[in-house]
Amino acid sequence: MSNAKLMTPLFYQGNFNAGGKKMRAILVREVSNGTDTYRLWRRDGKPDRQYPQGEGDDYILYVELHGYLATLRTTDYYLIDRCGYQAMVAAMYGDEDKREQYFDGLRRSGGDDAVLEALRQEKQLIRELGRDPAHQADYIKAILDGHVSTYLESRESGGETFPDFIGALILGELPTCRELSAIYKDKCREKSREQKAKADAEDRTYCRERNRQAQQQVQDAIRTIREGGVLQNDTVEFYRSRYDSSACSIFLYLMRRYQVDVPLRTQGWINNKLAAATIADGRCSHLQFWGHGRNRASRRFVDCMNKLTRAVLAEQENVCGTSGSPPS
Repeated sequence: MSNAKLMTPLFYQGNFNAGGKKMRAILVREVSNGTDTYRLWRRDGKPDRQYPQGEGDDYILYVELHGYLATLRTTDYYLIDRCGYQAMVAAMYGDEDKREQYFDGLRRSGGDDAVLEALRQEKQLIRELGRDPAHQADYIKAILDGHVSTYLESRESGGETFPDFIGALILGELPTCRELSAIYKDKCREKSREQKAKADAEDRTYCRERNRQAQQQVQDAIRTIREGGVLQNDTVEFYRSRYDSSACSIFLYLMRRYQVDVPLRTQGWINNKLAAATIADGRCSHLQFWGHGRNRASRRFVDCMNKLTRAVLAEQENVCGTSGSPPS
């Protein structure tokens, strides 16, 4: 028969349990260092951890405080390991620096085998000391003192920092903590809005500058077609947002802009083979493309390029009333 009891968790679904929801919990044990005494609980039913690392690693531990169960965010397995490690270091070396010095000397004098043996001895002592109720009580006391410090910092700042409900529970100030929590959440939302507005402004500036550069690239390409010269098959890229853009060959962009129909096969040749095109006397006079010498230029591309050239020159004639050099 289960010895579970209905207890009140401090948090329910990640928030303060204002409604007083209950959960079935089982008392694990009571630990004390002679001054501080804590009753440790775990949830009844399905384990919290699907893949435990060892015995006692399947349920999260709770500590009973003033009628509530506050999570320790650790399992019994890791509670033993963590408080046992601290006690082991103090017992064997005195502090972390001396432990590091000891292992540095051990690596030089004894090699890997000596290091592994020292680690084995440490592990054995960690499990032994970690099961000591006094060491566990000391470890839990340090955790709870940290919660109190976090809450006091929030109380002194008027909600500028995170108000810790566990710390408030220990001090019997849950109503005050709820008020601070509302203030803190409002400040976080306001800060988030400000950060988003700043990020949006930076994104708009970024996109505006990139699109200005792309437009300049397009105008330079159109000028090359009008006046003649070598047009490199560079990529032109326009941004809708910082992480949303469209890029394509400058030739394909201009052909779409001037409604020159380009077969898919020719589009592939432009993307994969074309390096540059020379425009002279209103026509495409020379091509540079990648590949072996026996590879042939795309005649269809030349036709499309001449159509593009005529369209660009016709646009100039319509705007300026002057004509460029017509292709023969």
